[in-house]
Amino acid sequence: MASLKLPGMRAILAPIRRVRRGLTPALGAMPKLIAICYRLLNGEASAVEAAENNEIHDFGGELVLTFDDGEKSFISWVNDPVQYAIGTKDASHFVPDAELADYDVSDTSMWASLIGQDVSLSFIAANNQVLKVSSAADHVLLCSYERGGWWADEVTVCRQAPAPYGA
Repeated sequence: MASLKLPGMRAILAPIRRVRRGLTPALGAMPKLIAICYRLLNGEASAVEAAENNEIHDFGGELVLTFDDGEKSFISWVNDPVQYAIGTKDASHFVPDAELADYDVSDTSMWASLIGQDVSLSFIAANNQVLKVSSAADHVLLCSYERGGWWADEVTVCRQAPAPYGA
């Protein structure tokens, strides 16, 4: 009679512990990234210049990653699993009549190295507060961070995670 090997209790409980700590598994590999659009609220256009200069910047709107298979990922600040976090959806986080202006930032210094690359999206800090958009050669971090604390109703775009997390 062949013996059946069952996973140990540690392996069974690991996903439960991960969820309890607020870490969400990687969203996974995506097709080739072909465009990045910032959808900005009134008064946030300075974020485009900061992206051109590869500088840390933030905005209250959302960004849209477009892939070569036509799929889009809308990324913005959300209030789940904690009040201030980063979330992804396949449609806008905003109501249809929201006054958002679209800016193509695909060729900016912040984003250009990811265009045409296979990218993956993964949360790298507790409670979905830092989302890493990465290729084999580069990455950009999207954080719910503002003024020294993890409490922003904005998206901060950067290359290196700001304090207090060293993600």
